[in-house]
Amino acid sequence: MTWIFPPWFRAGVWPQPASLRPWAGGLAFCLLTACAPATDGAAPSFAFAKAWQGKTSGAPRLMDNALWWQEFRDPTLEALIARSLRGSPDLAAAQARATAALATARGVPGAFSVTGDGSALATGGNGAAGNGTLSATAGFDLLFDPGRGRDAARRGARAGARQALAEASGARLFLIGTVTETYLSLRHDQRRLTLSQTEAARQRQTLDLARTLARAGEGTQIETLRSEARLASLEAARPELEAAVAKGILQLSVLAGDAPGALPPALSASLRSLGPQPRARLAPDPGIPADLIRNRPDLQVAEARYEAARAALGQARAAFFPQLSLSGTIEAGRTLGAPGTGGRGLVSVGPSLRLPSLPQGPARARADAAEAEVVAAHADWTAAVLGALYEVEAALVDYQTTARAEAAAERAVGLHARARSLTREATAAGEATLSDLIAVEDALSAADSALASTRLSRALAFARLNQRLGAGGRPPLPAEELAFSGN
Repeated sequence: MTWIFPPWFRAGVWPQPASLRPWAGGLAFCLLTACAPATDGAAPSFAFAKAWQGKTSGAPRLMDNALWWQEFRDPTLEALIARSLRGSPDLAAAQARATAALATARGVPGAFSVTGDGSALATGGNGAAGNGTLSATAGFDLLFDPGRGRDAARRGARAGARQALAEASGARLFLIGTVTETYLSLRHDQRRLTLSQTEAARQRQTLDLARTLARAGEGTQIETLRSEARLASLEAARPELEAAVAKGILQLSVLAGDAPGALPPALSASLRSLGPQPRARLAPDPGIPADLIRNRPDLQVAEARYEAARAALGQARAAFFPQLSLSGTIEAGRTLGAPGTGGRGLVSVGPSLRLPSLPQGPARARADAAEAEVVAAHADWTAAVLGALYEVEAALVDYQTTARAEAAAERAVGLHARARSLTREATAAGEATLSDLIAVEDALSAADSALASTRLSRALAFARLNQRLGAGGRPPLPAEELAFSGN
C-alpha cells in the first residue's frame, strides 16, 4: 500500500522548526483571519408603544386567541375551517414551498464537508474463479474563510426558510379569514332571506286587512294597491337573495378543497339550513403593539427579507478576503480472488488559496449595492410595521363602533316591533289608518335589515381585527421548523 505524504512524514522524521515555518505561517494566517468580524443578521428594531389605546399588557408574546373563530360558537364554521386547513390546495402549495426552503437551507454546506463514493467490480473468464476489485474513495474539504462568505450563505438560506415559513403562515391566516368572512356573509344573506319571508307573511296579513276594510267601506283602493306592491317587491327580491346563498355555499366548497357542491352531506345540509347569524360576543385581546412582530406573517416575511439582505451584504464583503481551503481524497482498493495480491491505497492532500480579484472596483460596487439593499429592506420592514399598526388601530375602532351600532339596532328593532303591534290593533279598531300600519311595517322591515347588517359588520370587524393581529396564522410547528422560526 502506497501513501502520498510529505517526505518528512514518510521518512518518519519530524522536520526542524525552520522547515515548519511555511506551514506555521499558513496556520497562523488561518487562525488570525478566521477571527475577522462578519456581518451577522440582526432583527430590526422599532419604538413600539406600551399598549393599544391605553390598554396595558406584559412582554411581547404569541397571541392567546389563536383559535379566535371559536368565539362565534358555531360548529358549522369550525368544521368548515378544519376541513379547509386539511384540503385547501393553496395552503398545501405554500406548505410544500416551506418544506422545500427548509431542505434547501439544510443543504448549504458548512466550513467542513465530506464526500464519498464506493464501487465493486467482479470479472472472470475461461472457467477460472472470478476476480473482484473493491475500491472506495472519500473526499473532504476544510475551508478557512476569514470573510465568512460561506457563513453568510448559510444565514441567507436560513432567512429564505424563515420567509417561506412565514408565507405559509400567511396563507393559513388568509384561508381562515376568507372562510370566516364568506361564512358570515352567507349567514347574513340567509338572514335577509328569512326576513324577506317574514315580511312577505306580514304583508299578506296587511293585504287581507286592507281588502277587508275596503269591502266594509273603511279603506281605500290606494291602500290596497300599496300593500300589493309591497308584497310584489318582496317576492321580486327573493330570487337574488336565494342566488347569493347558493353562490356562498359553492364558494365555501371550493375554499374547503372540494368541487363546487361536493361538500359532505352533513356539512352541506348544515350550510343550507337557515341558521342564526354568528355573533362576536367577547372583546378581542390585542395584547401590545410589539406582539405584531411575533404574530403577523407579513412582518415576519419583511424581517426575513432584511436578514437575507444582510446575508447578501456579508457575501459581498467576503469577496475582499482571501479564502484558504484544505481538500483531499483517500482511496483504497483490493483485488479479490487472486492469491498473493495485496491492496493499494492513495492519499492526496493539498491547500488551495483564493485571493480577491483585482481591480476591486466591481467587488466594491457589488458591496455598495448590497448595502443599499439592506437599507431598503429595513425601510420596507419599517413601512410594514407602520402599516400593521394602523390596520390594528383602525380595526379596533371599527369593532368598537360596530358593537355600539349593534346594540342600538337591537333596541330600534324592539321599539319598531312594539309600535307595529300597537298600530295593528289600532287599525283593526278603527283608531288608525291602514297607511299608518303600512308605514310602521316598512320601518320595522328597515330596522330588521339594519340589525342584520350591523350584526354582520361587527362579526366581520372581530374577524378582521384578529387577522390584523396575526392570530391563527401560526400552527404548531414541527421541530425542524422551530429551528428556523426564531422561537
